[in-house]
Amino acid sequence: MNALPLDRHFALRKLHSLTGIIPIGVFLCFHLFENSLATKGSEYYTEHVVHKIGNIPYVELLEIFFIAVPILFHGIYGLIIWLQGRSNVLTYGYFRNWMYWVQRYTGIIALIFIFTHVWGTRIQVLINEAVTKDNLFHHLATQLENPLYLTWYIIGNLAAVIHLANGISLALITWGITIGRRSQTISTWVCAFIGLILLLLSAQALRGLLATGV
Repeated sequence: MNALPLDRHFALRKLHSLTGIIPIGVFLCFHLFENSLATKGSEYYTEHVVHKIGNIPYVELLEIFFIAVPILFHGIYGLIIWLQGRSNVLTYGYFRNWMYWVQRYTGIIALIFIFTHVWGTRIQVLINEAVTKDNLFHHLATQLENPLYLTWYIIGNLAAVIHLANGISLALITWGITIGRRSQTISTWVCAFIGLILLLLSAQALRGLLATGV
């Protein structure tokens, strides 16, 4: 396969970096926030999250073009970058090399998790008569009763959050915003704090589903 022209490859890498934050990263933050409302119970979650979002005009088109398509592009092109790149983490072991390794593998885990999560929730509402918007909360809570799925859910959320937080830090370098070592150190800590907040939201959602989903 012939390599892409340098300018096109550069543009695609920039687009790949951008889509990881907007819209994917923004959506992840919003999704974890809305899921954290699961602690208010299934009725509240169904009325104020599932139905309110479901009633947004042209929500299906928004989901396809502003969520699904960017995720597919980011995931597929990310795999291309990963296959073409090399990590010298075992040779040098520098922090950035470790972050390179972490970014690639959390990306793969997150991508697989997104497909399994969407299949088990959004797609089931479309193809499975037993799963509706009204019982989606209980459907997900029932899935989490399975220890294997619960473990996979935790791993998937962890991978997605780490991938985003670390990705923001790397994107700031890619876009020439954090050039010096000091600015990169500060951005690393800020992004780590963002990741911690998102993990707390994820834990809150999980707590709500496990506590009130049955």
